[in-house]
Amino acid sequence: MKTLTARTTHEVLRQIPYGLYTVGFRNHKVTELNANVVNWITQCSFDPPMLMVAIRKPSHSYDLLRDGMVFSVNLIDRRDRQIIRNLVKPSDRAGDKLGRIGHVEEDTRAPILRKVFAYVECRLKKIYEPGDHALVIGEVVNAGFHDRGESMMCSDMRWHYAG
Repeated sequence: MKTLTARTTHEVLRQIPYGLYTVGFRNHKVTELNANVVNWITQCSFDPPMLMVAIRKPSHSYDLLRDGMVFSVNLIDRRDRQIIRNLVKPSDRAGDKLGRIGHVEEDTRAPILRKVFAYVECRLKKIYEPGDHALVIGEVVNAGFHDRGESMMCSDMRWHYAG
C-alpha cells in the first residue's frame, strides 16, 4: 500500500468540483448584516429540505450566524464574477460589502443579494465543529428565483479552496 502524502492529498482534493456561493448572515437584532463567499455546500435532507454549509471559524460571519440563527444561500450566475470579487474580502477590510451590491430581506431577514439568480433561506438546526470549519445544518424555509442562470464554480474563477 502506498504511503499517503500531504501533496497527493492536496492535489486529489483539488480535483473535486466545487461551486461558489454567497451566504448571507445577520445578528438577532438585524442591526448587522454580512455576506461571504463559500464553496462547501450540499443538500443533506429531502424531508424536511436541509442544507449543510461549511463556515470558517473563527470569523465574523460565524459569530453572526450563531447569534442570528439564520442564513441565506445565494446562487450566482457564472458570468457575474464581480459579485464574488466584491464579497471575498473580510468585512473589516472591505467595509460595507452589501451596500455596494444591494440586497433584500425576506422571511428570515438574512440578506439576499439582488443580482443572484436564485436563493434559499434557512433556519439554523445544528452546528458541528470538527475542524477549522463549522458544519452548519439549516432547514430551508424559503427559496426563489430572480432569474435563470448557471451556477458559478471555483474553476470559473480559476480558484482552488481544497486540500
